Amino acid sequence: MELLPFEIEKLVILSQQGQDESFAQLFDHFYPKISRYVSFRVNSDEVEDIVGDIFFKVISKLKKYQPTAKGNFSAWVFRVAHNTVIDFYRSQREITSLYDEVGELKHDFPDQKPNPQVNLEKNEDSAKIREILAKLSPVHQEVLQLKFLEGFSNSEIAEIIGKSEGNVRVIQLRALREMRKHFPED
Repeated sequence: MELLPFEIEKLVILSQQGQDESFAQLFDHFYPKISRYVSFRVNSDEVEDIVGDIFFKVISKLKKYQPTAKGNFSAWVFRVAHNTVIDFYRSQREITSLYDEVGELKHDFPDQKPNPQVNLEKNEDSAKIREILAKLSPVHQEVLQLKFLEGFSNSEIAEIIGKSEGNVRVIQLRALREMRKHFPED
């Protein structure tokens, strides 16, 4: 279920007033997005627990949420997710890549298109992009995912990762330049 920003803010207000069904709609909207975000950052065994922690924090801090000029509820939820993933790594003291030590993809990203030829081409392109992304620094990966997969603006990304909007633009530019180096000239 895709919600518009004004619908999200309305559901937030209702949730803050104690209407559980409103929060259920927010949960249904954000769960797949947050799950995808987390799955790019941790082992698949940990995703469900971390996503659960994120939504527990969202529920417990919901009454304190106030929209700001810099961001909205979506950015706030992703900021909670970002911080929760950082906390997870601090507790684990290890960094996980999308690839294991022999270069095999750790995650399975099934394609839901029925056309086999399109799937093959798309899978080849996706594999190449994932391979290139894995060569980027974690902050470059995160900024590109938030911008191009999740559709956040630079100001929202800045709020999520705790950097200035100008810094986000620089990170995005550097990440795209770095990616471009890995693509063939054709």
